[in-house]
Order: sequence, then structure tokens, then C-alpha cells
Amino acid sequence: MGGSPSTSSSAKNNVILSYLFWWISGLIFLFVAKNDPDVKWNAAQSVVILGGLWLISAILYAVTLWPLGALVWLIGMVYWVIFLVGAFNYQGGRIKAPGIGQFTDQLTDQLANAVK
Repeated sequence: MGGSPSTSSSAKNNVILSYLFWWISGLIFLFVAKNDPDVKWNAAQSVVILGGLWLISAILYAVTLWPLGALVWLIGMVYWVIFLVGAFNYQGGRIKAPGIGQFTDQLTDQLANAVK
């Protein structure tokens, strides 16, 4: 009777932590939470979306296109807040990325399934 709430609480905490420090914590929980497919998927999404936006922003800053880099970074911040709100309200399952999920879900699935 007491195992189910702690399991869901643990999954919720892991999902929160996989988004908390952008793609870095997502990368960690991609390997740590190998036994929970939903946590692993959310961690993979953190790496794909937040890591991808961070990388694009860094490249744009490096080639002195800082206004575009700042815009991409701002979009990343918006997605980070959306993911954190979804993680704090986590009821199980996967937190979908609004607007771009249809494009990133396949890559997220591939990354999550690649980690065994």
C-alpha cells in the first residue's frame, strides 16, 4: 500500500531533477533513471530540446550573431519554465514540448531507447 506513492513521488522528483539544471541534469538522469521509461524519456527530451537550444545559442553567440543567440536562449528559457511547471505538476507519463514536440519526439525516443 505504501510502495506506490513513494514510487510516483520518486519518479516526480527524478523528472523535476532531469529538467532542473537544463540539459546537464537531463544527461545525468538519462543514465541514472534507466529503469523508469518515462523519467528516461523526459531526461532525453531535456537533452534534445534544452541542450539543442543551448548549443544553437552558443554557436550564434560565438559567430557574433548575439541578437539571434539571445533570442534562441530566451526561447530555451521559455521551454525550461514550461518543462519545470509540467514536472512540478507531474502525474506520470511524458511532458510534451508544445509547438515542436512533433518534430523532436522521434529524436527523443531514439535517444531514450539508445541508453540501456
